[in-house]
Amino acid sequence: ELSYKLGPRIPMLVISPYAKVNFINHSITDLSSILRFIEDNWELGRIGNQSFDVKAGLINNMFDLSTTGHAGKLFLDPTTGMQNSTAAK
Repeated sequence: ELSYKLGPRIPMLVISPYAKVNFINHSITDLSSILRFIEDNWELGRIGNQSFDVKAGLINNMFDLSTTGHAGKLFLDPTTGMQNSTAAK
């Protein structure tokens, strides 16, 4: 149970070569969830017993760390923001 009230909702967009493609996570996360992921992934321990990252939602399921993490290059059209397949490689 959270001992603090959640503030405004902020969508979390994970941009990483290890991010799962088209994956939506419906769990409650906040900005301290990112800190918790870093602490857990690199086994750093918690920054404090009463810090918010202790109770933060997990974002581990947003990543597939079993892959090599080499996504292909993606070029976007600067005008439309859509994928541009004619970009020079």
